[in-house]
Amino acid sequence: MTPKLSLIIMFLMSRIGILNASSQCHTGEHSIGGMYLRGHTFKTYRVGLPEMCYFRCEEEVTCQSYNFVIAQKICELNNRTKEATPEEFMPDQRRFYMKLSQNRVPLGSIKELPADTCGEIKASEGDEMVDGIHWIYSEENGEVIEAYCKEGWQKINVKGPVCFGAKDNEYGSFNITKSGRVKTMKLIHRSGSVHCNPTTGASYWGCTNPRYGGGDLMTIITGADKKPFLPPAEDLKDLGIPGENAHFYSLPGYHHNSTELVFRTLVNPLFVFNNQEMQIWYGHDWMDLRERDNGGKTCVDVYALYA
Repeated sequence: MTPKLSLIIMFLMSRIGILNASSQCHTGEHSIGGMYLRGHTFKTYRVGLPEMCYFRCEEEVTCQSYNFVIAQKICELNNRTKEATPEEFMPDQRRFYMKLSQNRVPLGSIKELPADTCGEIKASEGDEMVDGIHWIYSEENGEVIEAYCKEGWQKINVKGPVCFGAKDNEYGSFNITKSGRVKTMKLIHRSGSVHCNPTTGASYWGCTNPRYGGGDLMTIITGADKKPFLPPAEDLKDLGIPGENAHFYSLPGYHHNSTELVFRTLVNPLFVFNNQEMQIWYGHDWMDLRERDNGGKTCVDVYALYA
């Protein structure tokens, strides 16, 4: 056998090995013909075989998936999957789409691959997402920060719990850590309780006086201007007393000692800014109503759900 023939045989065997390895790498994932992911390509290559596109993707730590332009044999590496941004998964008969199956770095797990929101990480990783610290953008395509994500929720308070009292303007304040559109928030009870009279029972979130219907709540999130954010103003109620403003509400599924309080999703998400101050008030204290006998303090963690 001539040296030249040996080299040819070795080359062909190496190609077979590459194709076999490619087949194993694709286990659990299949290409989707006639579709591609729009707007997330960060590198393009011209390759000889479609399988080489898969290996190009594996070589890039931020690569999540790729599009392959069939006629031109062009490989487009994406930093997102169709699960992360389903609205950008578009038809195109000239391409096919492939998600990196093995060795894919989870979205938000490294600083080089930040997510837009905790919700995007949840969409991308599904049940594989781990609650904990993740990398996200604090501004659109701007500064990258570490944030605690629980499912699709982002924890906002980063320096201990936020505590609020029931009188004397003892609101709890926190600052937004990410600009964007907030669909809703939730408060998770950490410690303490409040009451509207020493003779009534304590509550995490309101007043147990029967005049408030037994289940009505008074924990309100506002802006620094004291305008209500959650619940929205239209959800607030009053006792029908002349000159008294609305300051309590009901929230189906939640009561005075629920371990968490999840507000309803806003029809029109509120745009918030990085470092914007928000406040948590007790209804009586917020409106300066009958607060003389109030007392106690509730401490909470604050989570936001971004659109």
